[in-house]
Amino acid sequence: MTDQPHPHDHQTGGSDTDPFYVGYLPAPAEHQRTVRLFIALMIIWLSATAIILVLTQRAPGIATWDNSNEQTWTGLFIEKPYPMLISDDPEAPYPLLIVSMGKKGAHDRLRDAHCHRISIRGYELQREGRHLIELSDAPEAIEIGEAVDPKLCPTMSILSEKPVVLTGEITDGKCYLGAMKPGDGLGHRSCAMLCLRGGLPPMFVAESDLGDILYPLLIVDGSTQLDEACMPKVACRVHIHGRIGVIAGMPVFDTTSDQITLASDGFDSPIGLPANP
Repeated sequence: MTDQPHPHDHQTGGSDTDPFYVGYLPAPAEHQRTVRLFIALMIIWLSATAIILVLTQRAPGIATWDNSNEQTWTGLFIEKPYPMLISDDPEAPYPLLIVSMGKKGAHDRLRDAHCHRISIRGYELQREGRHLIELSDAPEAIEIGEAVDPKLCPTMSILSEKPVVLTGEITDGKCYLGAMKPGDGLGHRSCAMLCLRGGLPPMFVAESDLGDILYPLLIVDGSTQLDEACMPKVACRVHIHGRIGVIAGMPVFDTTSDQITLASDGFDSPIGLPANP
């Protein structure tokens, strides 16, 4: 009498000694070894991937937004080229740009304060010595004091009439100085365009010929309110042909919209060197 094949032999493709996983029984030793090896390799691969991703990310920059500590500043207010406060604090190296909460400027709230002493309350953003104030929404956050002789109010002066070409990126000052990290680059482009349309200060994050990073306030066609012709070039690498100026110690870069070109267009004058007349 011959033995009849067991039904499981056909289903598993082998004999009773072949490894066969049954959920309610311990896994075969061969399966356990395979799973352990797979888990170990996955841990190594995921760890290596995480380390590589961290090491290849660019630094977002040292910028802070102290939005939990309301402060008070006093000083002289200037409306143009952008709302700013020349602080009474002698340690403040530059004027403090002033914006509203959200993605909008503070022009309307400070319309009647030009060349006046003011006291304002808000929150500080700062990056590498450049400071910005986000005004509190409270109506009493602005106190307008006595007027100052307009002759004593600083105005923009051009350091040299000879134009230069700088290469860099147009971004909004609020995000770049700490409201977002990163506050520049293509990943921030949509946000930067919304902020600039809302009246936040345009900054030009430019490369100098010494390898330093400059970020002057950008003035285009006589205004810090960029028009729609400039928006496609926001957060892109561009060349700008213009003049370097200063107001109360703050660097500004004065240009026109037709002098802003995408770097990919081949406009390749040396960074920071005089352009062709």
